[in-house]
Amino acid sequence: MKPDKETYFIEAESSQRTESGSFASGDICMTRRTDDGRTLLVLAHGRGSGIQAHVTAAVVSSMITAYALRNTPIQQAVHAVLNTFGGYESTTAASFMVAEIRTDGGVRVAEYGTAPFLLFREGHVTQESDAMEREERTLTLDNGEQHTLRLSRFEAQPEDRLLFVTRSVLRSGSGTQRLPEGWGSRGITTFVADLLRENPSISAREMATAVINRAEANDLFVVKNDLSCMGVYFRQPRRLLLCSGPPFNESNDRKLAERVASWQGTTVICGGTTAAIVARELRREISVNLRRDISGLPPTSSMPGVNLITEGVLTLARVKSLLEQTSSSELSGHGTDYELTRILLSHDCIDFVVGTRINPQHQDPELPVELELRRNVIKEIARLLQTKFLKETRIEYL
Repeated sequence: MKPDKETYFIEAESSQRTESGSFASGDICMTRRTDDGRTLLVLAHGRGSGIQAHVTAAVVSSMITAYALRNTPIQQAVHAVLNTFGGYESTTAASFMVAEIRTDGGVRVAEYGTAPFLLFREGHVTQESDAMEREERTLTLDNGEQHTLRLSRFEAQPEDRLLFVTRSVLRSGSGTQRLPEGWGSRGITTFVADLLRENPSISAREMATAVINRAEANDLFVVKNDLSCMGVYFRQPRRLLLCSGPPFNESNDRKLAERVASWQGTTVICGGTTAAIVARELRREISVNLRRDISGLPPTSSMPGVNLITEGVLTLARVKSLLEQTSSSELSGHGTDYELTRILLSHDCIDFVVGTRINPQHQDPELPVELELRRNVIKEIARLLQTKFLKETRIEYL
């Protein structure tokens, strides 16, 4: 039975380490969400290491993604890539994996020269034939060379997890006293199963990061080859409501407060006026945090039923800047802007309720030119969350 799209969210994250002494990774991890709702994952490894490997992997992953976005059959896309770059013996060879996850829960995976992916169901890796269809197909290139492509197909279930790693992760630790033959597939399987037993709700990012951290430790913290891992988690969506700005008509103040009161999930309010409206309508008290914020932004506040209250446009503009600069969900900074950004990145379905009454203070010509109106900042935040981090966003104006 196919799972209902509404019952789970597809979280896809990656973690990487570059070979010690190298300035460019030969691996590329790419995720895309198409207009029709499909999620595309590509993990490509260029032969060798350094700039040449990086360029090869980048072009291969871009080609595969371009074909997939046009709904080109996977075999045809792989055939085109191999004709362009050659196979295993070519100096520009690359191994790669492409996965397509449809909105009805169907998953298709094609692998060329990569370590077989792992499917964890109910905390354990599964290879059961009734859970997954696997086959190998031979592709004949224009020059007559033949290459083997592994194809897999299955129906995802809530709480399923997928793990994709490069072969260098399997070989990590090889030659050491503890792991003379390397970590291997069995070692990774046991490690991830232990992670899931200790923390059943561990995120895809945390799982991928834990695998790479262990692989780096296996190499005694001197990475011998580029290490890459992609994790996928099918789970209940984590929902966030972010309210910012007073409604255009005061008659909608009550509607705004009711949205906050009835929300099932995390709630954030950005803006003192917005928080005051909600507090007044719900008859709740606001407590101000008097500690100085390291970011230089105004202090945060708290209210029963609300997880975080911050200043409005200035904080949101800082968040937009952080989202533009970061390429992963891992943020190590401190301050209100970092805290709010981490909250956004840790949720899957984000509803923005934006009040359209303009604060006269933000029309002051003496303020910095880059200070944008609230609605434009939130539009850009929503776009970044969708395109860079595969979040589902919705904006409602009041």
